[in-house]
Amino acid sequence: MSTVNASNDVDRGAAGTLVRGLDIIEWVAARPGGTVQRLATDLGLSRSAAYRIVGTLRDRGYVVGETELRLGPVTMRLGLQALDGLDVFAVGPEHLRALVDETEETAFIAVVDDDQMCYVMQEEGPQVVRVLSKLGSRAPLHASGLGKAWMSALPAAEADAVLARIPRPRYTPTTLTTLTELRTELDRIRDQGWALDDAEREPGVRCIAAPLVGRDGRPVAAISVAGPRERIVDAQDDIVAAVLRTAARISAALGAEPRTPAPPPTP
Repeated sequence: MSTVNASNDVDRGAAGTLVRGLDIIEWVAARPGGTVQRLATDLGLSRSAAYRIVGTLRDRGYVVGETELRLGPVTMRLGLQALDGLDVFAVGPEHLRALVDETEETAFIAVVDDDQMCYVMQEEGPQVVRVLSKLGSRAPLHASGLGKAWMSALPAAEADAVLARIPRPRYTPTTLTTLTELRTELDRIRDQGWALDDAEREPGVRCIAAPLVGRDGRPVAAISVAGPRERIVDAQDDIVAAVLRTAARISAALGAEPRTPAPPPTP
């Protein structure tokens, strides 16, 4: 009997250490450059426990750095392997390149991650002045075409719950921040099939986006074309049409039922 109890105690201790290790990896991902001392404070760990677990994670390649912690190469490898397992990463690149060829603007695919959109694919346009985003960087759901497109493909009640939960800071004078504004915006996006980010996060940048949905009709990602506002306005009808065609092709490859969105209005 005592042997079983001892084994259970070991199991519980190992599980607790594993949980703390995972918490540390997630903390470092959210706060690159943070210190072990700050980590210990935020996660409620003793400094000795924090240093011990961080040391193990550093030895295994999950984190790097002594005074400033960052994710290590093992996390990148695992992340890429996880992305390879998602169908959108198998069918997306070819269509993204074709979209750039058609629009001559930079195109992106992003997936939702912790109530933000995470850029996971980017194909640069040929223009000298173009919009770029670092892969792995994030965009707010309420103030990005990608985020609004993704939310628009959710059931309305689920999208409402997301809007009520997330922070909605104002980045520019055109940022939509109230629940009423954003609900109206999502209704419009559902009707026409595409979302507009009119300098809502970055002044001078306009983005056209659409959701990518799977066979169950739920959004798995979003696709967008972005560029300087004046250039996108001049070609908006053509860009909207190209984004919608590309989103429909990728979604069809993912098993989604086809839908016919409303035609884009003239800007």
